[in-house]
Amino acid sequence: MNRRQPVLWMIAVGLVIVSTLAYIPHHLRVGAVAEGAAALVLDSDTLSTESRKPASEKPAFDTSQWYLSRNESPETHGVLIETLDGKRTLASLNADVTFNPASLVKLATSLLALRKLGANYRFQTRVLFDEQIDVKSKSQGRLYVQGNDPTFGDAGANLIGNELRARGIERLSEVVVSQEFKFNFSNSPEESAGRLVKALKLGNPKTNIADETGGQLIVIVNSNPLSDVLLYMNARSSNFIADEIGALIGGAPGVRQFLVDELKLQGDFVTIATVSGREQNRMTARDILAVIRALIEEAKRQGLEPSDIMPVASDDAGTLRRRLAGTALEGAVVAKTGTLTAEVDGGMTSLAGIVYTQDQGLVLFVILDQGNRIADNRQLEDELLTEVITANATPQVVAGPTPRRLLPAASVVTSNK
Repeated sequence: MNRRQPVLWMIAVGLVIVSTLAYIPHHLRVGAVAEGAAALVLDSDTLSTESRKPASEKPAFDTSQWYLSRNESPETHGVLIETLDGKRTLASLNADVTFNPASLVKLATSLLALRKLGANYRFQTRVLFDEQIDVKSKSQGRLYVQGNDPTFGDAGANLIGNELRARGIERLSEVVVSQEFKFNFSNSPEESAGRLVKALKLGNPKTNIADETGGQLIVIVNSNPLSDVLLYMNARSSNFIADEIGALIGGAPGVRQFLVDELKLQGDFVTIATVSGREQNRMTARDILAVIRALIEEAKRQGLEPSDIMPVASDDAGTLRRRLAGTALEGAVVAKTGTLTAEVDGGMTSLAGIVYTQDQGLVLFVILDQGNRIADNRQLEDELLTEVITANATPQVVAGPTPRRLLPAASVVTSNK
């Protein structure tokens, strides 16, 4: 037997032991690092909200390649198209990147207005009459009109005029309106007072602006219900009405706080500068989709359909009147548009809403396009939405036989209380 053999075995065993002892701390360090990474991932998940969690299914539709094939830069577009339950994603691109949503902010304004005011809320215009008969001029007194109804106009003026004539009042000496009074979408109380006088056709009274009133309350003119007002606002994308409604629900800070506190959107991704969508706002496609889901739920809770507060594309008057006409989605989409000129973020075009389908239920979508090629981007939005939906579902028409009349005058009622 070779005498050196035991020595060699001892050396080999020693090397194994040394190597093992040296590896153990390294293994422990690796394990600690791995656990630390897992903890970081857990912390990140804890900070994220449900609205920011993507659906587990990866969409088969390659949205990035779709834009590239049309010589578009994918980074200037944000897209998310999902089923209502969020379990199936049909298309996605930059879904968690912030863009300027433009007038899509009005969807958040609509949601908070429904929550705070209710679908049946009505703006009121109070009308008082102070009788001061002047025999020489045949003027019969001073009329006070108070209210902040952003939709008040000719229909309301006709109701007041008819009521005054029924009381035997043919002429007025003065018409006094409050500072917040608006007529036919004018922000100027002076201009609104002048327009009111012309519509009343009760002589040529002078006008004045004052919040103090006198005389007897003779009539209250109630606006259409808030649901009708929101439909008009969203169909026409009326910044004027959005601003007036926003003033009742806390303005831009109130809307942002609601999105963060109630919908649990991540504050770093939400900037609301205006309730109408003008100027510098920021949201992600995923967060806008969360707003639409909440809007659907709130509408249902108050006995409304989404189409009661949002226009039907290619059917209702307004910014969607000719959108998707002649496509498979004609009459099957309820949505909101958004547009900003090149002065803000280089221009923005956006479209978001709901597609009604026979086999997938409600499909929600948000498409955000940055750039000043407004018409081109609108065309791309319609093409992308049509292609994605028809590849995955059968659209279901929800449009009525004839376009609806927005803010129907027949809904304006008076009260003597």
